Amino acid sequence: MVRQPESGCAYCGLPLAAAPRGEEPCYCCFGCRFAASITGAEGEAGESRWMMTRLGVAVFFSMNVMVFTMLLWSQRDATAVLEPTAVAFYGLARHACLLFTAPVILLLGGPLFSEAGREVRRGRPGLHLLLAAGVAAAFLISAHAVVVDEGHVYFEVACTVLLAVTLGKWLEASGKLKTTEALRELRTLLPDRVRRIAAGAEELVPLVDIVVGDRLRVLPGERLPTDGRIVSGRSAIDERTVTGESVPVTKESGDAVASGTEVVDGPLLVEVTAEPGAGTLERLIGAVEAAAAAGTRHQRLADRVSAWFLPVVLFTAVATLVAHGWLAGWSRSGLAAGTMAAIAVVVVSCPCALGLATPMALWAAIGAAARRHVLVRDGDAFLRLGTAATFCFDKTGTLTTGLRVREVFVDGGFTPDRVLALAAALARGSTHVLARAIDDEATCRGILPDPVVDLRTHAGRGLEGRLADGSIARLGSGRWIETVIGRPSPATGRDQARAACHLAIGTTPVGLIEFDESIREGAREAVAAVTAGGAEAWLLSGDLPGRASAVAAAVGLRCRAPLLPEEKLAFVRSRPATVMVGDGINDAPALAAADVGVALGCGADVSRWTAAICLLRDDLADLPWLVELARRTDRTIRWNLIWAFGYNAACIPLAAAGLVHPAVAAVAMVASSLFVVTGSLGLASDVAVADEAPVMKPDVARMPA
Repeated sequence: MVRQPESGCAYCGLPLAAAPRGEEPCYCCFGCRFAASITGAEGEAGESRWMMTRLGVAVFFSMNVMVFTMLLWSQRDATAVLEPTAVAFYGLARHACLLFTAPVILLLGGPLFSEAGREVRRGRPGLHLLLAAGVAAAFLISAHAVVVDEGHVYFEVACTVLLAVTLGKWLEASGKLKTTEALRELRTLLPDRVRRIAAGAEELVPLVDIVVGDRLRVLPGERLPTDGRIVSGRSAIDERTVTGESVPVTKESGDAVASGTEVVDGPLLVEVTAEPGAGTLERLIGAVEAAAAAGTRHQRLADRVSAWFLPVVLFTAVATLVAHGWLAGWSRSGLAAGTMAAIAVVVVSCPCALGLATPMALWAAIGAAARRHVLVRDGDAFLRLGTAATFCFDKTGTLTTGLRVREVFVDGGFTPDRVLALAAALARGSTHVLARAIDDEATCRGILPDPVVDLRTHAGRGLEGRLADGSIARLGSGRWIETVIGRPSPATGRDQARAACHLAIGTTPVGLIEFDESIREGAREAVAAVTAGGAEAWLLSGDLPGRASAVAAAVGLRCRAPLLPEEKLAFVRSRPATVMVGDGINDAPALAAADVGVALGCGADVSRWTAAICLLRDDLADLPWLVELARRTDRTIRWNLIWAFGYNAACIPLAAAGLVHPAVAAVAMVASSLFVVTGSLGLASDVAVADEAPVMKPDVARMPA
């Protein structure tokens, strides 16, 4: 941690000309500021900075090695010339190379030799052991030549290989740092210290000390540190960081609140319901990181190739050494040339590009999806999305956003407003979707419901209650109303493609309320986009055929209805390369069985738990965007793998023939890794994003653990 003395440099403590003001740390020079930025960074950022610092210092020493090496190359036969000055300079240059190579070995060789030692202890020699052996051989052969003052030196080989390996690791760390930027920004939303209420007193404690059941006071302008439930208070909650909605949501006592959201205009007393680190925001971050780290079919292919690749490289390196030594009659120069060729084989065949080909592209793509508020839990499923042949959609809640009153039909001298007043009085006693639509319509029209007593619910049929004049009002299905009044309703037989509620007073039918389903914004465009390449698209619904067909026709889908959950499951299994898009409990089996399950954030918990991908913004426009991203990611991974395999296939024979110097091989290895990294990062920078939000905006209130 960076310290902040009262009147000195925040890093070295030397007195400053002016005393520091405020909370910002002050430094006496740029060097201290730079050193503090390195030592103060933690995690991936700290690793990347510290690696780059070691690399920079090692480059300084390596440049000196290169300068003296060029002097040696220009005076290789100086010892044969009877010029004492030239001989002295030749010996000085050899010793200078040894002197400047030693710090490079210490700065960059430690991690490589440590990893090589772990491979030996595990009994599974690998790439690090081969590279460490090559570096050690080049250094020891050269050091021996300097000590005995005989033979060539190859200090530049040891330096270049170490620089190349470290640069490759830095490229990998920096690439991962860039692709996980959104996750790091999310972590900064949570406060480090919170106000805990204990025994009536308020105390400021670290967040890590909080346990479930503690009560916290959160003031306006502060973010909720973890999931909880409001005990007292009322406030607007800004959920932009977790839902993307710009309008704050008012919450009060009894409502659940989520970590990362901001209290706007009122203090709250919140009871903690999740341990620090186990809140919804943290679970979301964990899910994305797990998806990025999980292997895909491409990664498994690379792993299988690597299983036999290293033994082949080792055999090739040994064969190269033996062949060069045998062809040169086992002379010292022949063995030296064979050693350099063997080192070149090991270095040029370094499978860094092969190891980065899949994870780097996947990290970049999942990071781009996260910025678009799309949670990807399964990398394999994400890549399969790009090759899907069939898209299946649920209707209610997926393609539609609910019901609204389309028209009110009246009978028996009643007016539409009078029918709505009576229907709303009954509807307020139910949470049914049709009852909510009636209540919303009455509210929009400014209609006050009639007083109703003795309200009763008849499951699956409707509602009834007693009006002020003692008559019984009933609101429900046409079949139930006909059964109760003993005769058909005059409204029966109207458009059966729409949902409807019948209203009767006593035995007299007085009206019919007809509903329309609201098509989700962007649904038509999303369906058209995903089917543009020839994929099939189906609507799978448990609703009546007429209603389902009407929605399917409006959106541009083929329709199968009515279907039970097990029938949806059977249909999904019968189709190749299927994507199931749903939101309800009845969609969970089909979401699990499909090649790719895509859930909307507004859906049931079980559907979001089951699906491999979750569209947290409930925006179907994200689906075709994600399909295109999956296709681009798959193409990028394939090109990365082709490059990695092709590069090794072309360079290993050249290195074995002695046509590639180890230093050149090291540069080629870095160039190969750089090609893979830059191509993968293009997924994050080139793909258009719907908005400019710098972090993911999941709907925390709906987000599964």
